[in-house]
Amino acid sequence: MMNQFKKAFLIDDDSITNILNEKIILKNQLVDSVQQFTNPLEALRDLRYLLREASALDFPDLIFLDINMPEMDGWKFLDELLSISQIDFNKCKVIMLSSSIDIADIQKSISYSVISKYITKPLTPDKLECIRKEEQPLLHFET
Repeated sequence: MMNQFKKAFLIDDDSITNILNEKIILKNQLVDSVQQFTNPLEALRDLRYLLREASALDFPDLIFLDINMPEMDGWKFLDELLSISQIDFNKCKVIMLSSSIDIADIQKSISYSVISKYITKPLTPDKLECIRKEEQPLLHFET
């Protein structure tokens, strides 16, 4: 099985969650490489740098984004991301990966057209397969 995507960013303030998610993403051959961030501001800085200085080939195909983080939550991160006009969201998919099952968070995620999926933690092979196949629905919960 060939990896469908080249690069993913994992943005979650919990480094253990990032490590576990990276392992499951790589083991299931969804992407070639994963870059972890526990600080969303650093992720934004790197994204801006990649757009400005590096080739577009280095830009992530997938961004897994947590909602509840101390310095900047996922919603503020998305607002900042949307303000960067050079990003082609047809080539960069944003996936909310959250422990929140709050209906307000789910509804808010639907209001952001750049969010391709809202997935509840933990990340599993089935949920990755849903991303690989670009299956609907937008929401994916453990059953």
